[in-house]
Amino acid sequence: MSALLLLFIASTANADLAIIIHPDSETGDIDTQNVRKLFLGERKAFPNGHHAKPINHTVGSPDRKEFFSLVLNMPEKTHRRHWKRKIAVGAGSSPTELGSHSAVLKSIANTPGSIGYIDASKVDDSVKVILIVQNFNEV
Repeated sequence: MSALLLLFIASTANADLAIIIHPDSETGDIDTQNVRKLFLGERKAFPNGHHAKPINHTVGSPDRKEFFSLVLNMPEKTHRRHWKRKIAVGAGSSPTELGSHSAVLKSIANTPGSIGYIDASKVDDSVKVILIVQNFNEV
């Protein structure tokens, strides 16, 4: 599947983010809204019906900040409240959190159905890129 290019303009953008999946996984047609719903627990499967396992970066990660701003469209505090409510009513569990690019890459490369994000410059052949969220600094 070829990578789709999505353009977002953000005044505080730092780097392009790659949305990545296990190399043997298929998603069907996917966009940032689908990714957002997966990471917020509003969907449990990719558009093609295959189970999805979101992998998040830990709090404070620059990639996480970009992802929350550009894809989730919410600050960290709102995200924490969202998951506290969902967990309290038994509506799911928050995505796994990993502390480094290499940990995210390794986990996704070894876990069918997983989906995550990293700085696009850190992508290697162990994963499949399904979207690029491209950032532009305003001058």
